[in-house]
This record gives sequence, structure tokens and C-alpha cells, in this order.
Amino acid sequence: MLTCHGGDGRALPADSADAATSGCLWFDLCDPSGEEIGRVERVTGVRLPTLERIRAIEMSSRLRLDGDVLHLNVPFFAHDVDQPQSPFGLIVAPKFLVSIRYGDSPGFARAAESVYAARTPADGAMVFAALVEALVGQLADHLETIIAKAGELSTRILCQARHSTRALTGMLAEIGRLESGLTRARQTMTGLSRAVGFTQENAPPWIAKTELARLKTVHKDLEALGELDGQMTDKLQFLLDAVLGFINIDQNDVMKLLTVASVVSIPPVILAGIWGMNFVRMPELKLPYGYPLALTAIVLSVVLPLLWFRRRGWL
Repeated sequence: MLTCHGGDGRALPADSADAATSGCLWFDLCDPSGEEIGRVERVTGVRLPTLERIRAIEMSSRLRLDGDVLHLNVPFFAHDVDQPQSPFGLIVAPKFLVSIRYGDSPGFARAAESVYAARTPADGAMVFAALVEALVGQLADHLETIIAKAGELSTRILCQARHSTRALTGMLAEIGRLESGLTRARQTMTGLSRAVGFTQENAPPWIAKTELARLKTVHKDLEALGELDGQMTDKLQFLLDAVLGFINIDQNDVMKLLTVASVVSIPPVILAGIWGMNFVRMPELKLPYGYPLALTAIVLSVVLPLLWFRRRGWL
């Protein structure tokens, strides 16, 4: 789908002649068809990268300056917390910006609103700055969601004395999902940071100082988010260790109970084995109360060890 935005940020009719000429400042391609790609190439005079090119992870394919045109590719980008990653590419020129993406993202809509709210004539650099600001804001929202879920999970793990095995298994799955989301955010952060840093270092002369200042602020925001990502990584590792520790404690409790049960069962088995032997001379067999005395002895051989284990705090 091709969406054309004018200099004021408003969407123009994609099928109109004006949108395909000087009236369009930002060509936003979402899952584009071959016909849409060809149309934008004819209007801009720039060859658009293929999906394979955008996905490439080598630096030479991701970031380059071709004359006055910046080619920036982000191979890993998380458009939402629970959605898979998809790449997107940007072509920044003095009079236009082309974005090629393969997933719906609210950050692009925010960028259009920001350009419209500025109420000033825009160029490719201004749209690019507004777009990366919106994407970094979306990334911050992504991390805030992960932080909130991790805090809730931490409360459930650490503020309850005991957990069932099923509950601990579910907590492990939750930690895995949070770590997966954090990984997607980290890869997104890395791609955006490199794109912004490359633009700052290789800025063409047509990019105004005001836009470079905005990009510098965005780069600092990305560094701050990187520090937050490191803290969240440590916290998730701590929660993982805590859950695994509870699982080990639970397993140790089970083994302790089995050990106590095996020890308690030894005396009655011995007594029953002795009195079950078929010898001719066993004096206690002729006692008037031999049978109830034997049962009493067997019961006491079970109860006394249990009382001793309980006194020692092993139960």
C-alpha cells in the first residue's frame, strides 16, 4: 500500500496525479506491490531497495550515502510488543523521504501527525527527524510495557511463600516471553541508533542544524533506553534464577519427604519380618496378648521416628 503525505503531513490521494509529482513529500510504502515500487522510482528517480537488501545485516548494505541521498535500512524492527520483527528502509533526500516497511506501525502515523502539527514547510530531513522521534517514542512504550509486566511478575514470584509446580512452569514461560520482547526491543534500538548515528556523522549539507540537533537528542534517548535495557536484562535474569531456585527447593522438599518416608518404613518392616518367620520356638508367639503387642510395637516404630523428625524440624 502506498500512502503519500504532503509537506503539511496530511495524506494525499495516492491515485491522484498531484500525489505522484511535487505534491508528495513522504512516500510511505507498506507491503508494497511491484507496481507501487515502480511508480515511486519513476517519481523520485531513486532505485528502491528490495526486501532482501533491507534485511541484509552487513553495514555496507544497511547504511550508505549516495551523493545527497541517504539510504538507511533497519533489518530488525519491532512494530509492537507481541508482533514479530520486520525490516524497514528509509531513503532521505532534500525534497522527499521514502519509507519501505513490511508491518503496520503506529510510529509512522505519529510522525505524520507531528509534521502536520509543526505547521511549517517540511523537507526530507524534517520528516526523517519526526519519524525517528516517533519510532523512539514507540520503542519507549514497548519497554514500558515490558517493565510493567516484569514488575507484576516479580511481585507474584517474590511475595508468595510457596508456588505450585504448574505455577512455576507458567512463570518460566512468562519470563521467556518477556525476554523475547526485550530482545526485539534491543535489536530495534541497535538498528535505529546506528541509522541516527550514521546520519549525524555523514550529514549532507542540506540537512539543517535544527534537524541535526533533533537527531542528537534522539541519539541520547536511545542511549538512555540502552541503559534501561541492560537493567531489565539483569532483572529478568534475577527472576529466572529465583524461579529456578524455587523449583530446586520444591524438588528438595519432595526428596526429603521421600527420604523420611523410607526411613520411617524400615522399623515396621523389620519387626513384621521377624515375627513373620516360621520358626518352631518363638516364645512371644504363645503370649496371651502377643498379637496386639506386636501391632503396638509396629505402630510405635512408625510414630516415634516421625515425632523425632518433627522435633528436629525436618518435616
